[in-house]
Amino acid sequence: MHTRLYLSLLTFILLLLTLAACGGAAAPAETATPAPTNTAIIPTFSFTQPTAPPSVATAAATVTVGAAAVDTQAIERGRGRYEALDCASCHGDVGEGIDGEKSLLAYAATEAEFISFMRSGGELGVDHQYSTNRLSESGGRNLYLYLMSLQGGS
Repeated sequence: MHTRLYLSLLTFILLLLTLAACGGAAAPAETATPAPTNTAIIPTFSFTQPTAPPSVATAAATVTVGAAAVDTQAIERGRGRYEALDCASCHGDVGEGIDGEKSLLAYAATEAEFISFMRSGGELGVDHQYSTNRLSESGGRNLYLYLMSLQGGS
């Protein structure tokens, strides 16, 4: 009978150990999600002062060519085309003509005629023939405006 008691006690201890190993511990208490607060989120930003004022076309920044007012920036870009295409080598720094070459100060053509001449070379041939990769539509217009401004004395 002693053996039976011993076996019962041993079975009971094993049962307790099995229950403890299987997670017989108490479940953790649920944590409540905090209620949202009604606080306003204000975006922040940083203003950086521009280093230079933006360019704005004004009456002082225009020149009259013919009957139309022209932006001086377009004329400056035309001067850049005049230099890039090396027009000054024959026509002079301000279109006055060099070594018997034709002066541009008395040039009288419309913008469309001028651009057509620059594309085809006219009667001068390939010396004055510029494709769109060297003289774009806007470049031709700016160059024309520059030449007209030389006549107007801007």
